[in-house]
Amino acid sequence: MCGRYEIYQEIQDEQLEELIREAMRVSGKICANMKTSGEIRPTDIAPVIAPSALNRRIGAFPMRWGFPHPTRGMLVFNTRMETAPEKDLFVSSVDERRCLIPASRYFEWKKVDANKKVCYAIAAENREPLYLAGLYLRTSDEHRLPCFSILTQDAEKCIRDVHPRMPVLVPFSRAAEWLSPNTDFHEFIYNLSVPVEANPRE
Repeated sequence: MCGRYEIYQEIQDEQLEELIREAMRVSGKICANMKTSGEIRPTDIAPVIAPSALNRRIGAFPMRWGFPHPTRGMLVFNTRMETAPEKDLFVSSVDERRCLIPASRYFEWKKVDANKKVCYAIAAENREPLYLAGLYLRTSDEHRLPCFSILTQDAEKCIRDVHPRMPVLVPFSRAAEWLSPNTDFHEFIYNLSVPVEANPRE
């Protein structure tokens, strides 16, 4: 969890549409394969909201989904919020490199019997975009693309029967607060609430 999310092909939200356009402008200078709609999976390059490196202005940038683990040869695409500040892989990003990953919805699979799983789509109750809290890391790959990992928490009661974990969701009105290194990580992240609902995927 969360191993897949989606940005709707037809974006209805003006703020999200502008953020994606901004990320596309940046992407055009360094890479040509950023996904701006459809399902996003680990290793994909996607639009991510973060402060710029030079002037700390909040903008949208292309980033690759998944932290490369330094010893296990695997990608870490989810990070437990409870333990992130204690992990060597994430400790430097907790205060200095926070980000938000925009999505229309994300997916989880619920096991209903030994041989069957049902895919659920989880979205905001008001159908507005979701903004998933994440951490990012600067890399030295050929495109100098940062990579990101999505923070997770215990699932809200309303969707707990689908999956015990869920992404940490940040109201967009509090985006600047989350992205600021002056905001206390623990105080902020344990006081969030974005109503969501889960429905079997059509």
